[in-house]
Amino acid sequence: MSKILIFLAILLAVYIVFFKMKKRGDKEAQNFVECAKCGTFVDMKETVLSSGRYICKECIKDERCN
Repeated sequence: MSKILIFLAILLAVYIVFFKMKKRGDKEAQNFVECAKCGTFVDMKETVLSSGRYICKECIKDERCN
């Protein structure tokens, strides 16, 4: 009987660690902004703020939006 309870406690701990922790990370929202040059919406982490406007790194790298 005690072996079954220990086994169930281990299963519960594994469930809590892997499935409950995963949901906390999913709650972080991504902030999308519009590129001032090409008009696409990109994650704010992939943009550069220049003169009060967000410009995507692809436009800066490729200079395709001039």
